[in-house]
Amino acid sequence: MDKRIELLLIFLGTIMALASCGVIQNEEKDMLAETTTVKEETKEIETTQSDDKKEYLSGIVPEELEYIPEEYKQPAEHPGTLEKLTYTTWESFTYEEHSQELTKEAWVYLPYGYSEEEKYNVFYLSHGGWSNETTLMGTDTDPHPLKYVMDHAIEDGKIQPLIIVLPTYNNTSEEDSGDYSLAIELTDRFHNELVNDLIPAVEGKYSTYAEDTTPEGLAASRDHRGFGGFSMGSVNTWNTFRYCLDYFRYFMPMSGSYSLSGQYMADLVRQQGYTADDFFIFAASGTDDFAYSAFKAQIDAMSSDSDGMFRLAHSEAEGNMSFLEREGYRHDSIASDEYTYNGLRFFWNRDTQEQADDTQADTAVAGTDYNVTTGTEEYRGFVLDNVLHSDTEGDIHYNLYVPENYDGSEPYALFFTLPGYQGLYFQGVGENIRTEEFGFVAQEYNPKMIIVAPQLEDWGERSARQTIALTEYFLDVYNIDTTRVYAEGYSGGGETLSLVMGMRPDLYTAYLQCSSQWDGGYDAVVEARTPVYLVVGEKDEYYGCLPSDNAYDAIHDLYEKQGLSDSEIDELLVLDIKPTPYFTSQGITNQHGAGGYLFVRDEGIMGWLFGHQKGQTE
Repeated sequence: MDKRIELLLIFLGTIMALASCGVIQNEEKDMLAETTTVKEETKEIETTQSDDKKEYLSGIVPEELEYIPEEYKQPAEHPGTLEKLTYTTWESFTYEEHSQELTKEAWVYLPYGYSEEEKYNVFYLSHGGWSNETTLMGTDTDPHPLKYVMDHAIEDGKIQPLIIVLPTYNNTSEEDSGDYSLAIELTDRFHNELVNDLIPAVEGKYSTYAEDTTPEGLAASRDHRGFGGFSMGSVNTWNTFRYCLDYFRYFMPMSGSYSLSGQYMADLVRQQGYTADDFFIFAASGTDDFAYSAFKAQIDAMSSDSDGMFRLAHSEAEGNMSFLEREGYRHDSIASDEYTYNGLRFFWNRDTQEQADDTQADTAVAGTDYNVTTGTEEYRGFVLDNVLHSDTEGDIHYNLYVPENYDGSEPYALFFTLPGYQGLYFQGVGENIRTEEFGFVAQEYNPKMIIVAPQLEDWGERSARQTIALTEYFLDVYNIDTTRVYAEGYSGGGETLSLVMGMRPDLYTAYLQCSSQWDGGYDAVVEARTPVYLVVGEKDEYYGCLPSDNAYDAIHDLYEKQGLSDSEIDELLVLDIKPTPYFTSQGITNQHGAGGYLFVRDEGIMGWLFGHQKGQTE
């Protein structure tokens, strides 16, 4: 068994009783009277804050966590190095008196090609309970998988070359973190050692953005320094946030809570003399993690009850906190490594992401080599069971209609229609277009339109990613009018496409959701201003009309917060709940089953979808 997993499993028995109320509640402490014990010259620190618009260093937080590629768990061709750093500090409980000197060790990860001629961002990564400074990345002679992950990610350009420092909050014994009550106290006191001894030892030796290791020098370089940790390491992160905003801009707490009071957390910022624009928190946890409920409760409290101090967002320009969760993940090293990998892909990665975007754009212009198996069977003009073999998303099955007069000389519109249950791939090849008419009726609205009818395996995130990959393939390979790219999802297909809209609404001109529910996020849709039409029967037997109503309200509220008028919102968002007579007048009693049959023949609905064009007022 992985030693970290074994240690964390031991940790569960102690911590579970405390998880429901958060790892620690500090509201009863007089935190306002406590400050970091620093050297004499730190009493007057002037930080380099400016009222001017800030040039942010980090990129965009993705809508969902990226899995660590399997090959990243093996040694890389261009490995970084691990070095032991020995430094002097003082016993935690009597730190102010300097009565008991300690010699401690930290491990330092240096990226491949490290040079004193370059400046590097620094991330301090704390271990959790029953652990030490070697637990997360190992040593020079015994590296752990996370070290390999960093090597690969930097090698592939996913993470900017950086220095990672792996310290320990253990005090006089390597066993200190195994005592829960003691570990709580030690993480609360670690900030003294961190700012006075560890950071100067690290950044006095290695090439960082700190011009010197005086308090002023370290404060001036805070934008280039981050702190994170999992479990008790997350508690350590919150304590660092509490005491050390002078020295850190970025924080990565993972599956370890601190306080359920958003106002308390906001006061921590204000008492240190900072504002909402002066930090960013990347938080992550798993839904099956015993600490998840308390951790999520803290994030929810901070985002909703903090006088606007904490704003959930996917970039620094829009807010200062993100929260990503992984379905089914537990309190273990797999989760810890994945969250760390994703967080470091965000911090200081603006240039990397911009370069990736540029590369992607260049590739789209030049054309990419795709592995596609073309189907041989036809049905009503559709070629059935084509397969896009994606290196990242697996085999993507789809049926395809291309008008006979398409020769690539002029751009054509593009329409994606996603099926309900009967159209999933296991139901049979082409079953989606045999049971639903959207792909055929659409041809009547625009004869110069390519129509794609995917047959997916489910209605979850994997199918959403496959839909995005398939859309990008058509935009790259075919001559597509990008102002006329339409999407429609019926029943389960609507669930999939709502997830797509939560991730990449920018790909589409307009989206029609029929007889379904919204499973994706809303923010991206509003940011992209992708028009959405929600239609459902008032007594839909499967979903009911409430999920559509709720989605409409959520999107409408976000547009209102942006200052849009009702008429402007009406151009972007439609809720169409069909009353029972709409169905019974046509001899229909099953509103869900017949929704696809009636809605596709409703000119008001289909005309709305195909009447849109990007860049034009409808």
